[in-house]
This record gives sequence, C-alpha cells and structure tokens, in this order.
Amino acid sequence: MSALTVTVVVPAYNEAEAIGPVVAGLHAELAKRKIEFEIIVVDDGSRDGTASAVNASHARVIAHPANGGYGLSLLTGISAAKHEWVLMIDADGSYPPSEILRLLDFAPAFDLVIGAREGAHFWGTPTKTFLRWVYLKLAGFIVGEPVPDANSGLRLVRKSLIDRQGLVRCLGYSFTTTMTLSFLMQGRFVKFLPIHFRARSGGHSKVRPVRDVLRTLQLMTEVAIIYNPLKFFVIIASWVGAAAAAMLAVHVAGGGPVFLLCAVVCALGSLISFSVGCVLDSLRMHGQWRP
Repeated sequence: MSALTVTVVVPAYNEAEAIGPVVAGLHAELAKRKIEFEIIVVDDGSRDGTASAVNASHARVIAHPANGGYGLSLLTGISAAKHEWVLMIDADGSYPPSEILRLLDFAPAFDLVIGAREGAHFWGTPTKTFLRWVYLKLAGFIVGEPVPDANSGLRLVRKSLIDRQGLVRCLGYSFTTTMTLSFLMQGRFVKFLPIHFRARSGGHSKVRPVRDVLRTLQLMTEVAIIYNPLKFFVIIASWVGAAAAAMLAVHVAGGGPVFLLCAVVCALGSLISFSVGCVLDSLRMHGQWRP
C-alpha cells in the first residue's frame, strides 16, 4: 500500500488574526506524522492582510482577485492540490489542528471523513440548537440515515471523487452540505468522527443566517430531486393530500360545496405529484434522469 500524501486546503476571507497560528499548527501536526504534505491557503479577496499573515515556509497562498465564496475557495485549492487526499479546514481557529491526525487514520478505507462537531460552541443558543436539530433531521431524511454534522469545515476527501463525481455545485457557504449529502446518496463510504469544536480565534463569522439558510434548503432540495426524486415528491403529495383530507372534513361538517371542490383539486394535485415522482424515479433507476 502506498504511503498517504495530503494536501491541506484552508479557505480564508479576512482571517488575518487567526490564519498564522492555524497554518503553523497544521504544519507542526502533519510533520509529526512524517508524511508528504502541502498546505494551500486560498485568500478569497481579503482586505485585512490575510495573505501576508501566512508564513511562506509553511504554506502556499493562492489569491482570488475578489471575494468568490467559501465553496469557490475550496474548489480553487482542490484544483491546485498535487496529492490525492485533500484535507479541508476553516481558517478561523475553531478546529484544533491536533484533530487532523485522527482523520488521517481512516484513509484510505473511507472516501470522505468528516469531523463531526460536538459541544456547546457547535449547538449554540437554544434557538440555534433547535434550527440545527431540524436541519440535521432534514438532512438525515433526505439520505435515509442519521447525519451528525452535514456542514463541518473539517473533512478529508479523495480529490478524484470531487473532480469527477458531479455533485451539486455550490460556490458559497453550503458547499460542504452538498458534498456530504451527495456522497451519502451515491453510496460512498463516509465516516463521521466526533471532534472537539471551539470558538473562533478572532474576527467575525462570515455566515449570513437568512441568505445561507435559504440557499442551503435550496441545495438540499436539489440533492433530493437528483438522487431520490420519489421521496421528494412523496413529501409534496403527502402535504397536498393532507390538505385534501382537511377540506373534505370541513365539507362533511357542513362547510359548503366550495370545500368539496378544493378537496378534489388537492387530491388530484397529490396524485399528480406522486405520479411525477414515480416517473422521475423510474428514469433515475434506468440512468435517464439527470437535471
């Protein structure tokens, strides 16, 4: 078996406070393993001197002329990687560099190893905890198995699978979510490894809650339609069917003919949704469905 070689990709946008220690920590930890590695920092149009804060002896910096997004930064680094295994880690210091060696232990047995975050900094406030719980339950429903952490920024993946798998492309915040769901839906071997997660070292979060949540839901819908259209349309059919049953109940209770008409329309809509899902799923199974 050939020795494991790794390219570390660190996407960074206005992370001058944290990027230096993060890269130094990565270099020190990988040096312990005595393997061939490289570290690539993708400066995504930073305006705070992020690139100059990186020790040139520890990492190579690739600079975007303008801010292109988290996903685009990762794709830039992956494209430039010279090794088959790519380790992705955020630049804000929230992932301890000491955790990366644990991920390497699961290659090459797994195609994707995800550092599944735990602890108070991951779950956050009660509101954030509830929203994250709903998000993970939805992700688990789409793929048909529990998903402890769909969008962790610490992960190890085979470069060749990113290059050819054709996952739903996202150039922004949800790149990691679509990767996780796509790998699971394709039957790839994915390992969720519990890791320590801490507060960022400096700066501020680049996440925009409303925009990024809506974008994530859109991409999760795309993944469901591509890989399991029947499940997606069954959900729609169920909701519309429930509306039909409610309208029929109101009609029986004396609500008038308009509720019967609404019940019939909703029932037809439910049947059509289910039929569309069956047709698309049949095409998928025969290799003829690919949006």
